[in-house]
Amino acid sequence: MGSDMEVTYGVALKEKPLDEGLDRWEVIELFDKLHGASGIPFEVQAENSVAMGFINRLDAEFMNYDYTKVEELVRRVLNDMQYESPDCRYSVHFKNVGDIDIWLSR
Repeated sequence: MGSDMEVTYGVALKEKPLDEGLDRWEVIELFDKLHGASGIPFEVQAENSVAMGFINRLDAEFMNYDYTKVEELVRRVLNDMQYESPDCRYSVHFKNVGDIDIWLSR
């Protein structure tokens, strides 16, 4: 197993065309990137694509199920490649909670 599999995230997403969904292997890959044993399906639509995946249930609770900051970051990355991280890793800070780590693959 590579070292990338050892790193887990609060949010794991994959960019897809607007008219496609995730296949079985993508779902498994994304779910395996989450910390914890449960995830909530999550989707962010941008101008020309959509990011689909999961939010770890505990991180969703920490955010009080308000995903606005995560959605804004993901939408910005999807709409403008200048914000793209080569290692697919991003982070959003929440007051009184700390950072929620995001994995977003294009």
